[in-house]
Amino acid sequence: MPQVSIRPARWEDAEALEALWWRLLEEQAALDPTFAPAEDARRRWRNDFMLWVRQRMYRLLVAERSGELVGFISAHQWSPPPIYRQELEVYIDELYVLPDYRRQGIGAQLVAAVRAWAQEVGAVRLRLGVLAANREGLAFWERQQARPFSLTLIIPLTEFQKPDSET
Repeated sequence: MPQVSIRPARWEDAEALEALWWRLLEEQAALDPTFAPAEDARRRWRNDFMLWVRQRMYRLLVAERSGELVGFISAHQWSPPPIYRQELEVYIDELYVLPDYRRQGIGAQLVAAVRAWAQEVGAVRLRLGVLAANREGLAFWERQQARPFSLTLIIPLTEFQKPDSET
């Protein structure tokens, strides 16, 4: 089996990366319709792609096997709001590996590359989010030594229901 190489994204990767990113959005929307892509999502991605490739505070890395992009990770340098102790973090925005290439260590290689970059820039930790419905994703992040930090909850307002304490 050919090796996977992890490298920074290049301008010529734009079309293939957009296709991978779109597949990520489709998988997320299937897990939770809250994450259905916006009408202008592709246009916004194309605009953001320029930043990801150019700006030093962003990282967009791809996993390539035999000339085919099979995964990517995007991350950026981040600091908490000024009311908290200022410690540089790297926020992992998105990680995606094509289904046929999962469970082969590619996601772990992408995370390791971001971890190395984070250490280079002096970050003290990685931060990320994962959908609660994404059981595979949660298990992957646990294997990467991620641990819960905060929990985001939602209360859908489309169908108003009284809280249990009022019924």
